[in-house]
Amino acid sequence: MNATAPDRRALKLRDVRRLLEGVIPPAMCSVAADGMPHVNYLSHAEYIDDDHVALTYQFLNRARANVLATGRVALCVEDPITGVSVLLQLRYLRTDTEGPVFERLRAKLAGIAAQTGMEKVFHLRGADVYRVESLRKLDPVHPLPALAPRCDLATGVRRLSEQLGEAPDLSSLLRAFTEGLQRDLRINHAIVWLLDEQRQGLFTLASIGYEQAGSGAELPLAEAGLAGVALRENVPIRIGHMSQMYSYGMSWRAKAEQLGLQAAMADTIPLPGLASPRSQLAVPLRARGRTVGALLVESEHDQFFSYDDEDALTAVGAQLAQGLAALRTAELADEPPAAPAPAAHTPADSAPLRLRHYPRDHSVFINDQYLIKGVAGAILAKLVRDQIASGRDSFSTRELRLAGGDLGLPEVQDNLGVRLLLLERRLAERDFGVRIERTGRGLYRLIASGPLEIMAGE
Repeated sequence: MNATAPDRRALKLRDVRRLLEGVIPPAMCSVAADGMPHVNYLSHAEYIDDDHVALTYQFLNRARANVLATGRVALCVEDPITGVSVLLQLRYLRTDTEGPVFERLRAKLAGIAAQTGMEKVFHLRGADVYRVESLRKLDPVHPLPALAPRCDLATGVRRLSEQLGEAPDLSSLLRAFTEGLQRDLRINHAIVWLLDEQRQGLFTLASIGYEQAGSGAELPLAEAGLAGVALRENVPIRIGHMSQMYSYGMSWRAKAEQLGLQAAMADTIPLPGLASPRSQLAVPLRARGRTVGALLVESEHDQFFSYDDEDALTAVGAQLAQGLAALRTAELADEPPAAPAPAAHTPADSAPLRLRHYPRDHSVFINDQYLIKGVAGAILAKLVRDQIASGRDSFSTRELRLAGGDLGLPEVQDNLGVRLLLLERRLAERDFGVRIERTGRGLYRLIASGPLEIMAGE
């Protein structure tokens, strides 16, 4: 074999997709019908697949007229790390003004605009989709060494996947996922959002890396920023320079403060999140053909996440969603019947725990401090009333499921196990002296540090 033979493996767009990010703006050359060339710079380009790329359509200019006249452009993208350039020959196909490709391109453009102070100038009119007809690498005279990656993503995904596959219950699954993000993928800030179909919003099931864990925090889909777009379009959405356009959940709080409605915010759980994120990536969580939530990861550094992170988090996110569905189904199949239980043992001299339950939205306050609302609040109110009436602290998911209509469990997606897990985590975060302990498959205990009292709010 000739040691000096050139590498004949064809260069694929996937091999160079990180060069499209716009750290160095891509240069586009178009040609008019009379053969006059025109060169201009774009904010960035968007990888679609190995045969297609999308370019920003922002301005009505000469380049746009050339594209519509001839349908051909050349694009030069550069690697800011190694100095390598790649020349792409493209054929224009169509312009998307909505949909996944448009939303991905718009999100990145918004981030770049915010970084450069051009948010009021940059406006995406459409995503021009091109077929890649050829590409070739233009090696620099003195190439620079590539930077070491943050971690070995392939190995990290394998380790995390193995841990998820071994999880015996919902709590273990969630713990394996959040710990694996940090340990194996070197991601320190993340939120797992689940979809509440009845309320058309998202709620936080878990988070890592924040001062406020925020379990149970809720957001309307319209206020959910990048996570909401990823869920709606069912594609990963990534920003390398954070834009206010995709800041989530703060607009309605600001309006409430301006109107003096602080009381309206007293029964909300503070949202987890970085105050000033520089990079964000949201991927939809899908199970059994349905999008059930979104994973949002973020960083305090620009361009922290890449296309490879999109691939990695889409894979482990799908396994998380499938695990949530499978373990919930397994718990349903093995649900034990309700069994007699010993009476609850509460220290007689302990301070009472006073719960107030508002039936209109199932908000629950403990000793006048807000805890949670919705299905999880309805579950807690039922458990407390049952314990006061029967004197026992044990319960089963079967009992709760029989009362599903009163608890507001949705018919289209039985999420009792997830809501119980959410309630368990929220009680642990607030540490009011009430906690839920799992004693077996489908079996739990409600443990209180003092006598329980409950009253209905108006």
